[in-house]
Amino acid sequence: MIRIKVQLIIISLVFSAAAYAGTPVDTITSSLKNDAMIGNAPQKEASLYERFCDLAKLYENDSNPFIEEFTLRGRYHAHYHWLDSNQGEEDSWENRRLHLGFAAKLLNKKIGVRFTLQASNRENPFAVYNGFVDAFIKWIPSDTFSLTLGRQKPQIAYYDYVQSTNILPTFERTQMFNQLNVNRATGAVAEGKIGNFLYQAGAYSNDPDYEFGQFDAGMAYGAGIGYDLKHALNTQRTDLRLDWLHSNIETNTTVLNRYSDLFTATLWLEKDRYTLVTEAFYGTGKSPDILGFYVQPTYDLILKKLQLVGRYTFSSGDGSESVQAQSRYERRAPNLANNGKGDQYQAFYFGLQYFIHGNGLKLLAGAEYSSLRGGANGNNFQGWTYLTGIRFAFN
Repeated sequence: MIRIKVQLIIISLVFSAAAYAGTPVDTITSSLKNDAMIGNAPQKEASLYERFCDLAKLYENDSNPFIEEFTLRGRYHAHYHWLDSNQGEEDSWENRRLHLGFAAKLLNKKIGVRFTLQASNRENPFAVYNGFVDAFIKWIPSDTFSLTLGRQKPQIAYYDYVQSTNILPTFERTQMFNQLNVNRATGAVAEGKIGNFLYQAGAYSNDPDYEFGQFDAGMAYGAGIGYDLKHALNTQRTDLRLDWLHSNIETNTTVLNRYSDLFTATLWLEKDRYTLVTEAFYGTGKSPDILGFYVQPTYDLILKKLQLVGRYTFSSGDGSESVQAQSRYERRAPNLANNGKGDQYQAFYFGLQYFIHGNGLKLLAGAEYSSLRGGANGNNFQGWTYLTGIRFAFN
């Protein structure tokens, strides 16, 4: 009861503080200040967050044909969690992500460069270097084609993985995706949009280290196609996407090494106060087959300011060790048996987001109930994870 009261107090403090944090905005650029000058409207005073983003934009000049923009970029995600399960309790504060880097636009904005490093780890949250996050160059000759070379995300799981963690309304990605062992890799990706059709195709190295890897542990190849339905359905966004990723797994492969073939299907819909994302996953080859999906609705209780979030996750596999509980934070239960493995997993997440400055600065609180069954010797898991935290990102 004491722990429950403490958790409720923390969540209350988070949203009480949020009520005085400022007025949310849709974007995080200084163009908002210029918009306020249209007509005779008085200029809106820039917030501390907006002024900080302006300072991080070190150079901007569209008339320079060689370099139009150079911007510092960063991200800090942190939260407190408390796990209460039939396999024991565990809690801690975690500096989840600390990223620092830069982005540049060159040659009439036909070339984009991004470099970001991970500046912390769990053992030492103040470490100055823990490997590259992104390190790539992107050529954008037109809307119909672009080519990205370097360390980047393989194009699979269009919402749960390809999208930035800044926009995700939950603290963690789904159990289904996290089990796939997909991570950034050095590769080449071609993508674009022709009419309402979207496409992508890529090739990736299977042995990234802290930087670009050694290119001696196999390759992965993928392709995908999508369709933009927003005009047909009269929504702000409706993306339908199918993606596939094949991995030639070798003995020294360090990523993309659990399944030879991955398939994902995504529907992402936004209209007024509502969003709905559903994504299905299938993995086969090398490891026991696994199949799963999630459904994630959100609703703005206060438009673009306070959002209600829900998510249901289901996954099922072939055998008693085919499905594994989340490493954050279910597998941290002190009495967990069989390393948290079974043949079926379900989870229900409920939470809130308070937008101080859109997805650039927001507070979150949530709770997730999860269960894993079908483990060896009848070892099953069920429990609640409570979380509250902050998301901050710029440029």
